[in-house]
Amino acid sequence: MPDGGDDIAEFAALANGAATTVNMTKPGPSDSVQLTETHDLEPFRRPMQPIPDRVQQAIDRGARDGDVASVADPNVLLDAAGGGEGDGLTDDVVRLADGQLVVACLTEMPGVHSAMWNWWFAWHSYTSERYRLWHPKDHVAASLAEDRRHVASIRDRWVGNTSYVDEYIGGQLQKLAIRFVEPASVGLDQHRLDEVGVAICARTVLRRERLAAGRLIHLVEDTADGARMHSRFLLGDAASELPVVGPLVSRLANTQRVRRSRLPDRVGVALLLHCAQEMNHLASILPELHARFGTE
Repeated sequence: MPDGGDDIAEFAALANGAATTVNMTKPGPSDSVQLTETHDLEPFRRPMQPIPDRVQQAIDRGARDGDVASVADPNVLLDAAGGGEGDGLTDDVVRLADGQLVVACLTEMPGVHSAMWNWWFAWHSYTSERYRLWHPKDHVAASLAEDRRHVASIRDRWVGNTSYVDEYIGGQLQKLAIRFVEPASVGLDQHRLDEVGVAICARTVLRRERLAAGRLIHLVEDTADGARMHSRFLLGDAASELPVVGPLVSRLANTQRVRRSRLPDRVGVALLLHCAQEMNHLASILPELHARFGTE
């Protein structure tokens, strides 16, 4: 798992209180795909509402030490479909014994269907204007590694693709590459998943540090009145992509001491807040967006 942003060295800047400035240019490599927005998105630019009380209570509690069953077996999340226990988490920040952080967030989405989220991940990263609809305060810019608009399968337009995003989490600008992967590659049973809804799975990379440092799963479960999203981020599973010194950096970054130092509890709490804000906000406009642009 991680997230939509979840990552060691970038979050180290948050821990150190480093100042940043907004870069409005295209994120990612020079050959990444960023289109000029031609749609009128003004009707969908709306104020964000307060997060649910239960999420605020989890934020106020802060991080706690514990174990999370879904880290070893993501299929445990599928057990939560239909009201099962799952891994026992709803909204939480958990510090594992090895120093990693798990962030859990639950989003109730009346009127939404999992197919809308499948479409959203195929559609939104082509322009920064679309990306900013998701979180008007924290999202800055987005682009994609490949232009797959011609691909017939909506799912295949984003699974295996990479989204380059600049976004604020906890007041700190993150420059991320989000590599979307097959659910089966993280251990999810595709047959069981198809009966539940859809799962967005990704590896998150800190672009400036060339450090893969997080994993994420957003399991979207279809319900009688809409959908429910079970989000899990695993922060601290590091793999450096630097030449020559990469293996050494990876070994150091994955020690308990370094994980705890570079991923203080407030990083997980900030990510919980960000996730609750963006998912609840987008869920409030996603049915209308899908009705207007869902055939693209």
